[in-house]
Amino acid sequence: MRRNPKQDGSNLFDCIPQIGPCPIGCNQCFYNRPGAFYVSIDQPIVPTPEEVGDGIVRMNCGNDSNNQRELVIRTASQYKHAFYNTSIPRFDFPGPVVLTANPREEEGAVTPYDLGDPPPRNLMFVRLRVSATNLDLIREAIAAWSDFLMPVVLTFMAYYDHQPPVPEGVERAVGGRCYEWRVRHINPYWCPTEGFVRYVLDSYAGHRLVSYCGSLEGSYCRLCRNCETYYIQTIKRMKGE
Repeated sequence: MRRNPKQDGSNLFDCIPQIGPCPIGCNQCFYNRPGAFYVSIDQPIVPTPEEVGDGIVRMNCGNDSNNQRELVIRTASQYKHAFYNTSIPRFDFPGPVVLTANPREEEGAVTPYDLGDPPPRNLMFVRLRVSATNLDLIREAIAAWSDFLMPVVLTFMAYYDHQPPVPEGVERAVGGRCYEWRVRHINPYWCPTEGFVRYVLDSYAGHRLVSYCGSLEGSYCRLCRNCETYYIQTIKRMKGE
């Protein structure tokens, strides 16, 4: 089985039982970008339980777990550990769920859905997509999700079809460029610079509910461990431990 290069050295494994492009159409989707995914999306990615072992299966790093959800749930049932990724606020899965709350990150305020009180026990964390032009929306979203005591993981956007705009005030505050053209894993993108990442993170220093995907050393899962950590915590919560 060919592993996702991003997961090299980690305890995570991809599983995408659907075939073809994702119908959700998130902005700058690397999965739907022709030829960009690490394997063909015209074939399902379904590792065997033996290949996974005691690892954690990430259902739908590409596509969406609420797309053909019965197929996704049925496929996930063969694994000892699995969690689901979606940008649709439907959480009735038999395992932990990660919600991408702003799949089109520039469109309007990012406010919590009607989660109930308390929120679903299987909601692992909320993922927010960060750009240089939506920092006010991110600030509002973090404040709102924090009211639910919900962990927030920031994902810094990378762009392949245009150089992203940067407000003059943000660039001045960063003290340099916010994006640079380089290869991330296997494909070239306009990627956030270390200076921009540090600038955003400094705004939430000491905020125990806010972290980010990757590391200043790189965007590999082995340098991050957020998914593994929050998965374990969510399973314990679901068991009432």
